[in-house]
Amino acid sequence: MIDTQPLRDRLLSLIRPGASIGIMSHIEPDGDGFCASLAMQSYLSSRSLASDIIVDEGNLERFGFLMQDCRLRKMEPGLRYDLLIILDCNSYDRIGDREELVKTADYTLLIDHHVPENGIITTDYSFVDTSAVSVGAIIFRALQQEIESLPESRRKHVCDCLYTTIINDTNNFTNANTDAEVFRISAGLCACGVQPAQIYKSFFLNHQPLEMRYVGEVLSTIELHRNGQILFMYSTLEMQVRNDLTADSIMNLTRWVQGVKDVSVIAYLREEAPQLYKLSLRSPYLDVNSIAASYGGGGHRSASGANVHGSMPQIKKELLHKLTQALDAYDTHAAG
Repeated sequence: MIDTQPLRDRLLSLIRPGASIGIMSHIEPDGDGFCASLAMQSYLSSRSLASDIIVDEGNLERFGFLMQDCRLRKMEPGLRYDLLIILDCNSYDRIGDREELVKTADYTLLIDHHVPENGIITTDYSFVDTSAVSVGAIIFRALQQEIESLPESRRKHVCDCLYTTIINDTNNFTNANTDAEVFRISAGLCACGVQPAQIYKSFFLNHQPLEMRYVGEVLSTIELHRNGQILFMYSTLEMQVRNDLTADSIMNLTRWVQGVKDVSVIAYLREEAPQLYKLSLRSPYLDVNSIAASYGGGGHRSASGANVHGSMPQIKKELLHKLTQALDAYDTHAAG
């Protein structure tokens, strides 16, 4: 765990009255990057500082319970900021058209917890702690004293957002990255007014019936390979259309199969467009980040992903080969 005092000092020195401030995360907003952005904006508002959360095209419905009074702005030509805060990503590949904001900002500050990926973003100041459970957890550690001193309603909103980043990236404390430090931070957030059951229901259980039907259809595609150690599943654009869903409104499907008995690695391919698939990999012990990196993606050792071009049969064959090789190497190392 890296000392967050330098991050706190740098951040507090940069947020000054009159500065234009932009906040952004990666494409396809998730419960860490986007909710950390909401927390950061709420904290800045408590200091009477206006800011924009710059978003790409995407469905943010599932975060609605945290979005009261938030200020969003779509990327547009000529947009620039005095201070740009980048959260939960470190690669140009993951920010899309908003790369232009990095080039034009007077000062860029990045906070992340991912292993550095392809095309690392050039910033004025970067704080990357790969041991941190979420970016939201880093923000709480850095600004805990300031957050705890906020008025009650503001404090609760900031902490609700930060708590959501943790349950997103731990799958509600069931992933291998859950440890004593995670519970310490979560306890601190609860002391600030977070009600875990309420946040869990709002974030994980608030699904439409057609979305649940879609989950069932995806689970019905499950195949087992390498004596049941590899669980492979997929979804198609036709499934999305039939269930009146878009890619942006679909939950993380891998959470429905994490922890399945005797499975060593989960591989999920979601069709995004003809000849384009989003790959998600999960494993309790295999380094799936290295496999995602081979496709130009990245993430964490136990949870990673990438965008992959090609046909389903071609991608599946190559992916299963890579996963089998990785498991063979792991078994050889363990035996030695």
